[in-house]
Amino acid sequence: MKHLYLLVAILFLFTACANKEIKLPNQNNSKINNTNANENIYTPSSIFTQNNNEELEDEDFKIAIIFPSKVVGKYGNSTINSVIGYLLFQNKKFEIESFDSEDESFENISNTMYEIKNKGYKKIIALFTSDALSNIRNISAFTDMQVYFPLISRNDAYFITSSNFIYGAISYENQMKKLLELSTGDNAQFYEDSSIGNMLKGIYERLVPNIVVNQKVMQSNNNFKNMVTNESLKHTNLMINTTLVKSSIILSQLYAYETENGVIMTTQLNFDPLILSLTQYEDRLNLILASSIEDTDAKLTELLYLLDTDIKYNWVNYSTLVGINYLFTKNKNALIKNQILNQEVLYDTHLYYSTKSSFKKLELK
Repeated sequence: MKHLYLLVAILFLFTACANKEIKLPNQNNSKINNTNANENIYTPSSIFTQNNNEELEDEDFKIAIIFPSKVVGKYGNSTINSVIGYLLFQNKKFEIESFDSEDESFENISNTMYEIKNKGYKKIIALFTSDALSNIRNISAFTDMQVYFPLISRNDAYFITSSNFIYGAISYENQMKKLLELSTGDNAQFYEDSSIGNMLKGIYERLVPNIVVNQKVMQSNNNFKNMVTNESLKHTNLMINTTLVKSSIILSQLYAYETENGVIMTTQLNFDPLILSLTQYEDRLNLILASSIEDTDAKLTELLYLLDTDIKYNWVNYSTLVGINYLFTKNKNALIKNQILNQEVLYDTHLYYSTKSSFKKLELK
């Protein structure tokens, strides 16, 4: 299926060129080339090029993507697709190579980074989590490279002073601050007993000194009658820090048991059109969602969609797009609205409510 998506994307981009022949060769081949013979060749591998069968010059774009597959899983592929889609959209000569460090151990990161350095790459997208920072700061191979970290925030990297590092993670804290502007009374929280749930719980507790209900949601539990019928929950403004399916069930049961809530709030974690399918419109009447993703070029969005890459709701893909645009143009174009200041991406927080079939931006006075 990915072959088909990429094939359609390439056709989309190069329909202005006559007499194109598209071929899908054997698995042993490793490149896509826009050759003098007017043919585009693609096979899945670690190297992807568009260079008219010529050597890339200094001003052409070469980038390496490094990711620990055992840690980030599917995000490795979607990050690669985000970069490929962006560079195809720019229609410039480029070369991308991906490197799998498998995990975030010092040895594996170091060995992979020296391999990248020896191949001459100067621009890197590094899909590591903040857990890798203590190892990264001790690896000299990162020196003299421009490195963008889609999953790490500047706050996480406060102890690293490398000026060549740029941090692109969204801020859940800023999203919660924006949501809490809607709260005028008592506050409550449901949080999932998971890594993301506990992280969001900690942020919420720092921002809200007095929490009337602070309820843990176990991953094995899908019946929340006792939680939603808690008398203390009445008239509170409820922050839902649970994953999508759990949040959908909670919303349905809040409505079913006629819980008298104020506003129900949630972050980027649940800003996903699937929640519209998993709940009824009535379940979401009091729901406000936060997102830090900006609209971008419609043709680029469509091209990335053909590559099975969502940048409207998936913030990791969007952060990758912000990073590759910065590495490619230093934000000199108007394609991406976000600016980079003091080594971090600046994100605005937008609030949304839901209609029966979509999200609409909430304009605060």
